[in-house]
Amino acid sequence: MKTPRLSIQVQESEIREAFTLWLESLEARGIAPRTLENYREGVGQFVAFLEPHAATLDAVQPAHIRKWLIHKQRKGVSPYTVRNAYRLPRLFWRWCLREELTANDPFQKVEKPKVPPTLKPALTPDEVEQILKACDGKHWLRLRDKALILLLLDTGLRIHEAHNLTVADASQDALLIRGKGGKQRVVFLSHEVRLALRRYLNACPFAPTGDAPLWWGRFGALTLHGLKTAVRDIGARAGLKRRLGPHTFRRTFATWSLRSGIDLEQLRQLMGHSDYSVLRHYLALVEADLKQAHQQHSPLNNLRNRKQK
Repeated sequence: MKTPRLSIQVQESEIREAFTLWLESLEARGIAPRTLENYREGVGQFVAFLEPHAATLDAVQPAHIRKWLIHKQRKGVSPYTVRNAYRLPRLFWRWCLREELTANDPFQKVEKPKVPPTLKPALTPDEVEQILKACDGKHWLRLRDKALILLLLDTGLRIHEAHNLTVADASQDALLIRGKGGKQRVVFLSHEVRLALRRYLNACPFAPTGDAPLWWGRFGALTLHGLKTAVRDIGARAGLKRRLGPHTFRRTFATWSLRSGIDLEQLRQLMGHSDYSVLRHYLALVEADLKQAHQQHSPLNNLRNRKQK
C-alpha cells in the first residue's frame, strides 16, 4: 500500500500577497513591460526585506521604512537609487491604501531621501552639428543614423517609443504615441524628419514595409538595446567629450523648446509628462542661460566695464 504524499503549501505573507495583487493590477492596466519589471524588482526587494520584520500591512512601522533606506545606503548605492527605494515602495503602499487593504501608512512619517541637485546640460548647437556630421554619407546605415538623430531631436521621443515605430509611421506627419503608464499623446514629424526617414528606408536592403519595424541593422531588425548602441556609436564617431545617450536628445528637445519660448503646458503635452515636476529641471537650465545673458548684457555691468576701460 502506497503512502499518500503530503502536499505542503507555503502560506504567503499578507504583504507579499498584496504585492502580487498590485503587480497584477499594473499588468491589467497595460503598463509597459519594462516599467513593470522595474517595479517587480524594486518593490520585490522591499517586500523581501520587510517580511522577517512584519508579516502584515498593519504591522509595518515608519522604523521599518527607515531601516530599509539605511540598508540601501550601506550598500553604497547612489542617492538616486536610495530615492527610488523610497519612491517605488510608496507607490505600492498608496495602492494598498486605495484598495483599503490597510489604513496604516508608515511612509507618512518618513521623509523622502534627498538627492544632490544635478542638471545635465542639453546638447549645444556645435555638438549637434558634430553629431550630424558623423552621420554624413550615402551608405544606408549612415542614412539610418541621420534619420534616427533627427527624429529624436525633433520629437523628444523616449528611445523605447522610437523603437516601437513601424515603417508605416514614417510617412505620417502626426503619430499617436503610447508612453509611460499607458498615457497617450500626439507627436509631430517635420518634413525634414520624414524626408530623412524616406531616404533611409529607400536604401535599406531589407526593404521593410507596412507594420514592419522601422529600425534595421546589418543582421535584421534592431532590438531596443541595438538602437541604444547605435546612438552611442554615433556619439563616439562624433568625438564628443561626453557619452551620448538617447535621453540626451529628449533633454535637448525640452531645453531648446523652452529657449525658443514654447508654452510650458504645450511642452508637457508633447513630452507626455503627467505633471510639471520633470519640466522644472529643464526650466532650471534655461534660467541658467538667462542668468548668464543678464550678466553679459546688464546695463549696470556694461556701465561698470566702461568705467574700468
